[in-house]
Formats: sequence, C-alpha cells, structure tokens
Amino acid sequence: MDGLRALAVVLVVIFHAWPAAVPGGFIGVDVFFVISGFIITRQLAAEFESGSFSYWAFLGRRIRRLVPAAFVCCLLATVVASKLLMPEALTDFSESLAAVWTMTANIYFYLNTGYFDGASAEAPLLHMWSLAVEDQFYLTWPLLLALLFSRLATRRRIVVAVLVLAALSLVHSDFSASRNPSLAFYLPLSRAFELLAGCALALALPFLSLPKRSLAPLSLLGFALVLGSAFVINAETKFPGLTVVPTVVGTVLLIGTGLFGSTLVTRLLSLTPSVLVGKMSYSIYLYHWPVLAFATYWLGRTPDAAEAAYLVALSLALAVLSWLLVEQWATRRLQLAALPAGTLMRLTVAGSIPFCLFAGAIAATRGWPQRLDAPAYAVYKAASSGNPLRPSCDGYDLAFRNNGTCTFGRPLAGRSSYDIAIFGDSNADQFVPMIAKLSQSAGLSGRQITQSSCGPLIGASRGGAAYLEEQCARYQETIIKFLDRNPDLKIAVLSSVWSNYWTATPNRISTDAEPPSFGHFASRTIELFRKRGIKVLVIGQIPHFTTFSLRCLADAHRKDTEDRDCALPRDEGITPDIIGAQAILEAIDRDDAGVSFLSMLDLLCTTANCSAFKDDVLLYRDRGHLNALGAEYLARFASLPRLDR
Repeated sequence: MDGLRALAVVLVVIFHAWPAAVPGGFIGVDVFFVISGFIITRQLAAEFESGSFSYWAFLGRRIRRLVPAAFVCCLLATVVASKLLMPEALTDFSESLAAVWTMTANIYFYLNTGYFDGASAEAPLLHMWSLAVEDQFYLTWPLLLALLFSRLATRRRIVVAVLVLAALSLVHSDFSASRNPSLAFYLPLSRAFELLAGCALALALPFLSLPKRSLAPLSLLGFALVLGSAFVINAETKFPGLTVVPTVVGTVLLIGTGLFGSTLVTRLLSLTPSVLVGKMSYSIYLYHWPVLAFATYWLGRTPDAAEAAYLVALSLALAVLSWLLVEQWATRRLQLAALPAGTLMRLTVAGSIPFCLFAGAIAATRGWPQRLDAPAYAVYKAASSGNPLRPSCDGYDLAFRNNGTCTFGRPLAGRSSYDIAIFGDSNADQFVPMIAKLSQSAGLSGRQITQSSCGPLIGASRGGAAYLEEQCARYQETIIKFLDRNPDLKIAVLSSVWSNYWTATPNRISTDAEPPSFGHFASRTIELFRKRGIKVLVIGQIPHFTTFSLRCLADAHRKDTEDRDCALPRDEGITPDIIGAQAILEAIDRDDAGVSFLSMLDLLCTTANCSAFKDDVLLYRDRGHLNALGAEYLARFASLPRLDR
C-alpha cells in the first residue's frame, strides 16, 4: 500500500510543481481517496464482526495519525504567512486556517475559489480541502457502516448496498461536474463514490478470488489506467464524475491484485524507495503545497522549472523532518498511543482554538496592516482600493437600478438625461474614479454602465462559454436601451481589454453582413454614438503584467526604484494585438473630430518598460486592473471632450 501512496503523492507533487509535465496529476488525490476507503473499511469490518468496534476509539486512531503533523505544518505556515503576506492575503489565509481546524476547508474553498483558478495558486492551505473530505468521511462512514452491519445479514448484501450508494454518488458527481464544477470538485457527496469503491473492495475480500494468471494483466491494466489518466485529464476536463472512473477502477485493481500475489507492478511499488516515499506521503502532501504557494506569492508569478525543483527539494526536506520528528519521534515521546480517545479529542480542540483565535484577530484588524512599514503600507492601501461603485453598478442587470449610488459628478436632476456614461468591461470599471473626478470638475452628471468580461463593441463576440456569450449580448442590448432612455447624453467613454476583440466574431445581435474585424466593430459602435450627437472618449488598453507581487512593489517603493524594479518589459506588455487595436482606434480619432483617444501605453510605458507606478504612485491593484487611487491620479493626464455651449 505504501508504494501506491508513493505513486499518488508523486503525481500530485509533479502536477503542482510542473503542471505541463503531468497535466492530470491531481488525480493522485483520487487514488488517496480509494486507498483511505479500503484501509478504513477493512479495519472497521473486522471490528464489527469481532464485536470490538468503538466509534471513539476509531476517531482517536485518526487523530493520532493525522493531527500532530497537520498541527505543526499549520503552525509553521502561520508564522510564514504573518511575515510574508500582505493584509488581504493574510486575511484569506487566516479564514482558510480556521476552516482547516473546523474540518470545513473543502466548503471554504468551494465558496471562495476554484481549484484551478489563478488566485488559488497563492492559497497556502488549498490542499487541505482533500483532508477535510476525508475527515467528513471518518465522522460519518463508521456510523453508516454500523447501520449496514446491523440491518443486513451478510457481507454480500452490504457490498451491494455500498455499490448502490457509490452509483448514486457517481451520478450526482457527473451531473454536478457539468453544472457546478467547483461543487463537484470540493464537496463530499460528489467524491463519495471514490471512497466507497475502496470500501466495497475491502468488504468483498472474503468472497473475492482472482486466478493467478490474471494478476499480472490486471495489475498492468490498473497501473495504465491510473498513469494514463494523469496524462490524459487536464484542468479543462469535466471533473470528477465519469472522468475519474478509470482512475478509481485502476486503483481498485492495483490494491486488489497486490493482495493476491506478486506481479511486476507490485514489485515495482514494493521497492525500498517507493515504500519510503509512501510512508512519508502524508508529510510530503502537507508541506509541498504551502512551499510552492508561498513562493508563488513571493515571486508574483508561477515558479519556473528550476525554481520549482528547488522548492520541491525544500518541501521534501521539511517532509522528512516532519516524518522523523513529528510522525515518529514526537508521537512515541508523547505516548499518544496510550492516551484515551477523549483526551486526544480535547487536545485537538485545545490545539485548534489558537488557530481560530488568530483567524478572528486577523479578520478584526483586516489583515493586521499595523505590522507593515510605511512603504509597504502605502502599497497595500493603494492596491486594496477599487472602484467603490462596482458592487452596486457593475452588471447589465444594474444599469437602470441604484441610480442614487451609481451616479457620479453632478447629481442627476429628477428624470433628466445623464450627461456622460462609461461603457465597457472591468477595464472600464477601473476608470470610473478617474471619469468621476473629471465629471465633477466639469459639472456633468455621469453613470457607470459596465459589465465584467464584456466589451462595449456592439454585435461583437470575443468567444467563450455560452453563458458568457449571452451575458455579453444582453449587455450590448442594455447599452442601446440606455442610449434610448438618455437622449441628451453628451459624452460616452469606452474602455475595454481591446485585444480580446482583435479576432472578434458576430454575436446574436449583430446585423452586419460585412466580414467581421476589430476595425469594423469599433467603427460601427462609435458610429452608433456619433449619429446621436454623442462625443466619444476611447481609453486605450493598459499593459497587463505577467507578474504582480506586492512584496516586490513595496521593496521598490522603499528603495525608490519603481521605474525599473518589478517593471514589465515593454515588448512583453505590449503585444501585437494591443498595438493593432490601438492603431485602429487612433485612426478613428484622427478621422472624426468628435472622437478622442487616450493612450494608456504612452502614459504608463517608456521605450523600455511599463511600470505599475507613476510619479511614485502605485496605479495597479492586480496584474490587469488599476486601483482607485491610481485611476484618480491619472485624471491629471486626461481630459473630457470639449462640449459646445
């Protein structure tokens, strides 16, 4: 079994460190689930049949096995997080820490982040979701199995019942994977069939037999199914559901054939290095991800292959120390095996309280910003500021609601028309503080009409999921409705990640027969405004950083090297599609006196670099968006189109 654990943890570590090498290496967790179901059920079934089962004694064994190493790992992670993370990230960490010690980490991450989301790469305790699933299994399965043993007379009937439960879980998992992938990934009902597969195998052992000649081909098949899944599945695959069935079946075959005889695969998995890695697999799993996540946060990007190798080596060193000093030495030294289950539970609760208190203190202080020096605090304060109108005003369904909140500049008088409005995606939303400041100075009444992920080009589709296509089409219809309801609109501000539409295609509201192109969609959209007598200010795309480390930015601010440290090389930040889109928008500006173009590339980039700072002011809040303070600061470099009086 240790060799199979080694295979599982190696797949997980390689996926996290070098995802392109084994794109489906995360199925190692599914192998662990099957192993856990098998081992736990084999022990429980023997105790039920001998009459020696004790629920509390079972939980005590789980605590002895899992809690000490997890406690030390979380303690070390908390120390590092307190030193390294900026307030917002520390708040997220502390919330996940509390979730770990209330056995709800999977629920926390389901509610807050997808496993494959970019932000999850900087969540040091993300990997604890799978341990929470197992904890929830440990709490419920012994009670359910006790009920099955009391109600059903034979193991065969119990196996049938377990397989029925597994089938129901699989159906739910596959259904959820299509409609709510995050729920299917994190929550126990969608994962139960994997654990139950191992349970069914353990219960079926007394009446299960395999011919000796079948062991070698079956073990090879099991190995191929597991390893093949790791290379075929990827982050875009519908998962778990039916996709993970080959992994589950392969793991069952590897466990089963290993119990009935020796094969090439079982001998390979029984080699000393494999067994040793398997014995340390729990500590390896605990430490590898926090090391990688903290490094990703520190660097502001994903570690490259060489850096990942050093980080994996560091995590293995920590895992060895954890296995030797915590799992082995401390467990014996503290005589945990002799402590009653009740004492172990009280110690676990007592150990979890400091983590929960820490989480509460971090939440109460909003990330403990008092620990930062002045330059770091200035960076944190700027980066944590966003458009304050966004929660109430971003979204096509909010375009005609919350006018009191979403109006900027001069207050709107009664049911009169707005003077100015800003249209576009989140790269338009970021400019609302700038446009609001300019509108206030000009005495204009303005409104935010934005929709995240949707540009303002009428009839254009950037591609993507069907729901996003429909959302953007409805947003474009909303723009037209807004113009109809505001006939005296004087200025329209258009902004977007224009490069997303460089290869745009027509959507369902497009009525044009002309070949689609960015220039066509941009010209027709601006023409729509100009025909109504509306002047147009087009704001160019800002450079999007490939890395964005608040730590690096704070260091640069501290050393007064903002113009070069943490900067983005111009040729990396300004891609051909950005240049092409800007050239077309500038040409429209030259051809129509009622159109103005504001180049962000000219403002934010030199001939060599693009900086997140301007005049020592941090402009950005993440890799691709300005913060509110930065947007307001840029107002001094911008002006609204002149209106005829």
